[in-house]
Amino acid sequence: MKIIKYKQLNENENFEEFEKGDKEDIKNEKRKKKFLKNGILSIISCIIHTFGYFSVYIQKNFIVYLISYRRYYNNKLTFSYGYFLFPILNLTTALTIPIGGFFEDKIGQKKTIILSLLILCCAFTLLYFSKNIFFDYFIMSLNGLGIAVGYNVTKKNACAYFMNRKAFIYGFTHLIAALLYAGLNLFIEKIILNPLSESPSIENTFYDEHIFLNYKKLIIFIIIFLITTTILTLLTFIKNNPNDTKKYGYEEKLEIQENNSEKNTITKKYKIQKALYSIRTFKLFLMLFFFFPTIHFLLNTWRPIGIYYKRNTYYLQLTTALYSLSSSAASVIMALIGDKIKFKYIFILFSFLLSLISFSFPFTFNYDFPFIFEILSIAFLFNGFNIVLGPYIMSIYGIDIYSEIGGIIGSSAGISEIICVVFAFYLENYFSGNKDSAYRLMYFISGGFSLISMFFGFFEKDDKFKYI
Repeated sequence: MKIIKYKQLNENENFEEFEKGDKEDIKNEKRKKKFLKNGILSIISCIIHTFGYFSVYIQKNFIVYLISYRRYYNNKLTFSYGYFLFPILNLTTALTIPIGGFFEDKIGQKKTIILSLLILCCAFTLLYFSKNIFFDYFIMSLNGLGIAVGYNVTKKNACAYFMNRKAFIYGFTHLIAALLYAGLNLFIEKIILNPLSESPSIENTFYDEHIFLNYKKLIIFIIIFLITTTILTLLTFIKNNPNDTKKYGYEEKLEIQENNSEKNTITKKYKIQKALYSIRTFKLFLMLFFFFPTIHFLLNTWRPIGIYYKRNTYYLQLTTALYSLSSSAASVIMALIGDKIKFKYIFILFSFLLSLISFSFPFTFNYDFPFIFEILSIAFLFNGFNIVLGPYIMSIYGIDIYSEIGGIIGSSAGISEIICVVFAFYLENYFSGNKDSAYRLMYFISGGFSLISMFFGFFEKDDKFKYI
């Protein structure tokens, strides 16, 4: 009898353990489904947020309209003054991204997104009443600050859910936003700014008065659009649970530092200081400093070059749309391969291709198809590179200081862009009677910069940054 009771006792214990384990599995399954649902919502939030910021960058394609808008008050302005508008925005964004990390820590992610919106709406309100191109430069820096404050919030959150597929998340979110951006781009130019597809004149005249009024309509449209996308971003925004992201997606472990036989978790402040004093960080800064001039020359000048060489307005509008599609293709391709190929090899290849494009671009000015091929190529390389750059910095330095270190390293692109446009402004005015020579010299020099960046790429490593 004792033996039977002993066996029955063991069977009951096993059943209780089995039932307990089954309940735990069901609980984990529910947590996993909830994690996946929140991860999908974080991606949707990131797409909407990115698309909202694209409404600011979309003006880059319409600088000719902005300069014409300013000629309503000052008919002596030349297009070369427009070179400085977006480089100032990009530099301010790059330099102030760490501020976004500060606000995120102090007031939370949702309030940071709202603060970003308020700054951008303030900037566009000032642009509506502005009458001076030099005041526009200040407004663009304010736009840059607004973007920087909230730029990385949704990206970091989306990547935290899928740490092993960071490049894919970057690429996918950018792809959907870029496709929407292509449609928005055509809508703005064809419906709001230039419904009659009038051909612009860069140097001597401004558009008719109705074009001037249309630019004011564009500013109001962008303000409403920013408010709408911000509300949708906040409605779909789900802050990740650190416990869940560690278990299901965020597999990086915290580093431990030994000091007098005591173990302490490395603080965020210590990580930032360690990274800032590193030669590796400085080398990455230089790599990007020499990499981006070629891109900036093309992005800032391809449309005025097209107008200067008398490209039809319909042709330029088509090129703008295809540019967005090329960016989307880059997002898809780099999202699929970005997590599998080492950043070093991607960087070397892209630097080499950029130098070839820069050296060959001056020979395509008078030919339609080679001209558009060069522009689409630069769109692919630019957006494809940005898809892998963010996740790479996130991987080697850690997601917790990504905003700060990524912003500091990325500021090299903004600094190089400012230097580029100052040089371009000087060349265009120096060769005022022969712009063909100015444009050619720009691209030959920028091609040399790409080769220098390729040299730095050979010495880059793909391992994680060591804090101890």
